[in-house]
Amino acid sequence: MTLAQLPPLGRANSDDEKTAHAGPMSRRMVRSCLLLGCVAVLSACKSGGLSIGSIVIDTPSPQPGYNYASPYPAPAPVNPSVLTATFNGLQSFSPAIVAAADSLLASSKYLLQQSTWYATNASGGQIGPTYYSYPLKDSGVAYAHALGLTGAGQTVSVVDTQINPNHEVFAGKSITISDTLLPAGATATHGTAVSSIIAGQSGTFIGVAPGASLQFGSFTSDQTTTTATLAAIASNAVAQNNSWGFDSLDISASSYDAIFNNTSGQAYLGTLRTYANQGVVVFAVSNDTNRTHASLMEALPYVDSGLEAGWIAVANATPTMGANGKVASVAMQSSSCLEAARWCILADGAWTGATSASNSSYGFMIGSSFAAPQVSGALALLAEAFPTLTPHQLRVRLLAAADNKFFTPDATVELATGFNKGYSYQYGVGFLNVGAALLPIGASQMSLPGGVKQNIDKPIVVSGAAFGDAVARSLTNVEVSFTDALDTGFSKPAQTLAATAAPLPLASQILARSLTADLTDRRTNLYANDANPFADYGGQSYAVRDPAGLMQAAVLMPTGSDGSYGLNLAKTLGDGPTKVALGLKLAHDQGSVMGFGGTDGQSGADLVSVQLGLAQDLGQSGFLTMGAEFGLASLGTQAALSNVSAAGFNSVSVSFGNREVFARGDKLAFGVSMPIAVTSGHADLVIPVSGRSSREAFSPVNLDLSPADRQVDMSISYQRPLAPGLELAVELVHAENYGNRAGQRDTAGALALKFEF
Repeated sequence: MTLAQLPPLGRANSDDEKTAHAGPMSRRMVRSCLLLGCVAVLSACKSGGLSIGSIVIDTPSPQPGYNYASPYPAPAPVNPSVLTATFNGLQSFSPAIVAAADSLLASSKYLLQQSTWYATNASGGQIGPTYYSYPLKDSGVAYAHALGLTGAGQTVSVVDTQINPNHEVFAGKSITISDTLLPAGATATHGTAVSSIIAGQSGTFIGVAPGASLQFGSFTSDQTTTTATLAAIASNAVAQNNSWGFDSLDISASSYDAIFNNTSGQAYLGTLRTYANQGVVVFAVSNDTNRTHASLMEALPYVDSGLEAGWIAVANATPTMGANGKVASVAMQSSSCLEAARWCILADGAWTGATSASNSSYGFMIGSSFAAPQVSGALALLAEAFPTLTPHQLRVRLLAAADNKFFTPDATVELATGFNKGYSYQYGVGFLNVGAALLPIGASQMSLPGGVKQNIDKPIVVSGAAFGDAVARSLTNVEVSFTDALDTGFSKPAQTLAATAAPLPLASQILARSLTADLTDRRTNLYANDANPFADYGGQSYAVRDPAGLMQAAVLMPTGSDGSYGLNLAKTLGDGPTKVALGLKLAHDQGSVMGFGGTDGQSGADLVSVQLGLAQDLGQSGFLTMGAEFGLASLGTQAALSNVSAAGFNSVSVSFGNREVFARGDKLAFGVSMPIAVTSGHADLVIPVSGRSSREAFSPVNLDLSPADRQVDMSISYQRPLAPGLELAVELVHAENYGNRAGQRDTAGALALKFEF
């Protein structure tokens, strides 16, 4: 039986590499299926099921009733420490990074890993479904490469069969070999392929961490694995890759004793424990999909709990990606995670890797052997990205970032204080997602003076519309330090901490003026206090005027989520062609126009203002009105603010026009106005500024609360009577710097018919 790849690679090798080994390594089995060209290599070492190498045909449905709750406690959470991220401001992948990743994925060396394949019987007929694999894309590795990450400065230990260090993928690379290699032969491809996936690079090939160095040793005996592990300890390798295992041994105390209860086994176990205390041991799971128990090595922490914090098991699965770029489902191509579920992650082990046929040969390969090195290479990428994190902390990031939305968890593990990750006995913690591991995971928090933590997933300073973009402008070129749920440090533009309450849409303001005003009175009479004093606020306002039009009272009532309220009184002086109005406003604004809104208990702003109005009859039906408001507001405060001053604010308007323009009794008016805006005020935002040596190095950033560019409205309105009691009103308004935000524009109009009786 064989596996077919569509279309054929056209790079068949002249010799078939065997995956079974004789002599002293007969109990140790490589976790792989090698497809050289399109020919499957049969493995005599596998048991159970109808299989091609490590691929089991007719994969059974998940076994019901898995219940492998470990008798040992979960690993200790990550200890808080002062950490620094390499990619300042990397909250998400920008369009430029996404485009760069897409460009890489469209290049030939990346497309080498794009494959469509299926299993065939002896006569070439297809058995089972067709699979699509593109691990460099689906694991998010391309995003890391687009950011310039290569694993440079990191070392990965590889414990395998043999390696051909002269292959072109290793040209110029540091490869340290811990024991004497056997003559190159059938077993050399496995170690060469695994190593190429971790750190290979050539004109036609790219591995996961092409800038990483390799420390290579074989598993031919306990002595060689011990030597290789000692070398990993000495070289401070971030990960040790093991694409082999004991397939005949289920995880159990008796299996543990069978392997390690002897002198050489104890020596190996001792070095393994030492290395697992500083680095991450990565083991491929068995490729036997019929297993109902994990084999010994991938599940070793199940019986030796001290190893768990430095251990990852890797299963082989082919993902189906959803439209959102997330994993929608997976087809397991290896054993499920089973007892190793709590520290198990999935990766797509369908790769075209370097082979031993020549120094420039490649072959298509499928197996958990080729899933595990992707995880080892990913740890090297993360080590470069987060140079202050320990390998154990990098392991936590990788497990925490795994895509697990495609299954219902069987249980959870606390990876860091307060951060629980759901896992499945079949799928472990989920599918490898290097991109997500580079971004903040979970809630983002910023330290405040006094040890207070503030969630900054949403803006923490929400200023009223009268501030416009003043706060955000004051934070230009300032970077704020914060931590994610794993206590890993990041930074981002401090402007993301600020937002401005959106002003009422122009259309709503115009419509409210048309429907709430007495249109007949507004058309026929000239008032010096005609404007609604609460037009900029979201609550419901009510106004009354005495019959002579000399006194007006207006009340703002709180509605819904807007807790603003206020009272305005105005009196008109003069009874001839010139009228002057004086007004007084007392109000409390919950943050829609003045003050600071948000979600952490701000008290809003108390304000007082005076209003001046002028109405002038110009004769021959012409008129001119002007209005202005001047006031002060006590802004209250917010957790991150200090030294908040009072704010001065004002508004101005001018309107002129004529009556009897197109029809008897009509009115045409043109207007220019500047709605309410802050004219003076300041506050200090006390935040941990990026680049300081400690999270407690807070820096007050002075905020100028007055916007640089004020909103200017230009309007034209027309009214006329259509019948007794029936009024037509048309208004069109264009706003520049809408919401007191530079460059923002809005245009709206309204046509109203109002019948009064």
